[in-house]
Amino acid sequence: MKVKKSPSQTVEPSSSPTVIGKGIKLESAKLSGTETVVIDGTYLGDVDLSGFLKVGETGSVIGNIKAKRIEVCGKVKGIVVCDGLVHLTSSAYVEGGIAAQTLKTDEGARINGQFRMVDEHSEAATIELLEAEGKLHFDFSQLGDAMIPEKGLPSG
Repeated sequence: MKVKKSPSQTVEPSSSPTVIGKGIKLESAKLSGTETVVIDGTYLGDVDLSGFLKVGETGSVIGNIKAKRIEVCGKVKGIVVCDGLVHLTSSAYVEGGIAAQTLKTDEGARINGQFRMVDEHSEAATIELLEAEGKLHFDFSQLGDAMIPEKGLPSG
C-alpha cells in the first residue's frame, strides 16, 4: 500500500528516513544501512549506505561517505564515493574528494578538492580517491564545533 504525500510524491509506509536532527551532534565510527538517511545536525564519522543520503542545509558530515545517491545542501569534509548521482545544491560545501558516475552542481555550490568521474567499467578513479582516504584521519576531539561554521561558508 502506498501513502500519497502530495500529487507528485508517494512513499512506502515503511520507508521513513532516519533523521539526525538540527540540534544533534553524533559521533560514531560508522553509520551504515540500506534506508534513506537525512543529516540536519552534525555527524562525525564515516557513512556507508546502499540507499540515499541527504545532508541538509544545517547538516554537516566530517568523515568519508559512500552511498547509492547523495544530495548535499550543507557541509562535508571527507571523501564522497557514489555509484549514482551526487547533487550539490547552491548551499553545499565539500572539502575533500568526490568520485561519482554523475555530478550535478547548482550555482553557488563549492568543492575544495578533487572530482573523478567513474562508471561501472572503471573503478580506477574511485580506488585513487579511496587510497587518499587513508590520509584523511580526523581527530574529532580536536575539531569541536569550530570546523563547521554556523553561518556562511568558509572563505577560500
